[in-house]
Amino acid sequence: MKRELLIAGGGFVLICGLLYGLSLVVAIHHVPTGSMEPTIERDSRIVVSEWGSHEDLESGEIIVFHADGNESDRLVVHRAVAYVTEGDDWVAALEGNTTDSLTCAEAVHCPAPNEGYITKGDSNPSYDQETGLSRPVEPQWITGTYWR
Repeated sequence: MKRELLIAGGGFVLICGLLYGLSLVVAIHHVPTGSMEPTIERDSRIVVSEWGSHEDLESGEIIVFHADGNESDRLVVHRAVAYVTEGDDWVAALEGNTTDSLTCAEAVHCPAPNEGYITKGDSNPSYDQETGLSRPVEPQWITGTYWR
């Protein structure tokens, strides 16, 4: 009886330790909008893994970030489309992927005011930097990546 209790207690401690360790590298986030449909449905809860570094992120990955680095704002879950440097005309670089006849002069954050990622919700017609949702997303504004 004593042995079974020790084994059960040890198993419980092990499971708690594993769950705690997992909580340090993943988080659950709510996606309140349909901007990422059909990939992520409106009102979904997603698992977000802590991301390593700028070098680990590939174009096309879904990232979770603070728009303009403002940590008091809600988190945004959108796709990283391209990486740009300060001063880039990212609209011309993404020619054929932007809305019809968009020019750099028409986009809020073009030329790029800083180095970072151009982002877009899958079902949104415009890039976040086109509408002014965020400047190009700097790596330190990213809290994680969508874990499928």
